[in-house]
Amino acid sequence: MSAARRWLLKWARTAHLYLTLSGLVLILFFAVTGFMLNHENWFGLGEPRTRTAEGTVPAAALNPLDRLAVVEALRADLGATGAVQSFKEMDDAVEVEFVRPGLRVLAEVRRDDGAAKAEFEAHGWAGVATDLHKGKSAGPAWAWVIDATCVLLILISATGLVLWTSLKSRGRWGLLVVLLGAAAGVAVYYWGVP
Repeated sequence: MSAARRWLLKWARTAHLYLTLSGLVLILFFAVTGFMLNHENWFGLGEPRTRTAEGTVPAAALNPLDRLAVVEALRADLGATGAVQSFKEMDDAVEVEFVRPGLRVLAEVRRDDGAAKAEFEAHGWAGVATDLHKGKSAGPAWAWVIDATCVLLILISATGLVLWTSLKSRGRWGLLVVLLGAAAGVAVYYWGVP
């Protein structure tokens, strides 16, 4: 074996080990939440738990309409949390939707008297975890975490393949297993997916 080949295998072994360890928690998180998404009814993700809250928005925020003041009043008085998903202005009311992983808040404010009512739809910890898996309502920072985990899995797979090439007698069987795994995925897609 050449010195360059020995160096490549040593580098791949070290990279494979430390990349796997550094991403272990995220890899487990995405594995578990992927399973949860596949079996949503097992984890109570079907029907959300709902509650309502009532309050008021100051008239100064409504006439003329100050969107930021309305949003902040809904956060302070009704406990609305999350990013503003939509802000709809109607003649007689304003409707604001807040979203975050596992939670949706829909608030309606009457423009004549500032009376506000919000409906909270929560999916609990399972909803938070599965929404994070999908990147739903989690923001750009979490999108970077998902992208980094994808790159990490690609690097772990690539270094694993480099290490696999160093196996002398078991290398043929490994190739067979890789081909069988790929064939099984294609077969399930072809015959099992409607």
